[in-house]
Amino acid sequence: MNKKFLGFFLFLSMLLSNNVYSQINTDRPDQTESSLVLNEGHLQIETGISIEKKKSNINSLFRLGIIDGVELRINSNYLMDDQISKLKNTSFTDFEIGAKFRIQDNIDKKTKIGFLTHISIPTAPEVFSYNEYGFLNRLLVSYEINETDQLGYNIGYNKFKNYNGEFIYTIAYSKGFNSFGVFLELFGNESTDISLINFDSGITYQLDNNNQFDLSFARGLNNDLFNFSIGYSIDIN
Repeated sequence: MNKKFLGFFLFLSMLLSNNVYSQINTDRPDQTESSLVLNEGHLQIETGISIEKKKSNINSLFRLGIIDGVELRINSNYLMDDQISKLKNTSFTDFEIGAKFRIQDNIDKKTKIGFLTHISIPTAPEVFSYNEYGFLNRLLVSYEINETDQLGYNIGYNKFKNYNGEFIYTIAYSKGFNSFGVFLELFGNESTDISLINFDSGITYQLDNNNQFDLSFARGLNNDLFNFSIGYSIDIN
């Protein structure tokens, strides 16, 4: 079954990959955060549900452009996990508050660079929480191959006081056709006791200048990750 879904998304990618059409720039559904910062005064809400065999997660990201080159962000996840506890298996996890900064976004240059930082605040019940503050940081880079193709990648490092530091990496290739967009991506994380690498792919559909739907799936390459995600994003001027 998994091979059929993988084949479907690869076929869809080849079928739709002629033009890029993106009037709303989002940080979902892929794992690669965009290097572009929201314009001042823009509020963008990006939400979706990721479904696995025994758990689901509802993610909501609120982005607000506050001044030129800086956006504020609040990220939340509501987890439903049958493996955690029979008494309580649903809860918000720790909230993340942060900002994205523009480093280089010159129209004449194909490479754009940003920096993303969040603080994870231990707001969740103990079983759903890291139970301490954490610092999540990423360097964001995107490269315009041509008018229709883009390559993006992130390099990051996450650290909680009583946990090993975690190195994060992503690389995504995106393309589109009229109102549709497609992407292929590799992403993973490395620490002293774990090494995970995953693949995901998906499509976006631009309903109008301010609304976008997305559908994607992810598959672990050296682990048993397998999930589907459906999402919706809106940009409020």
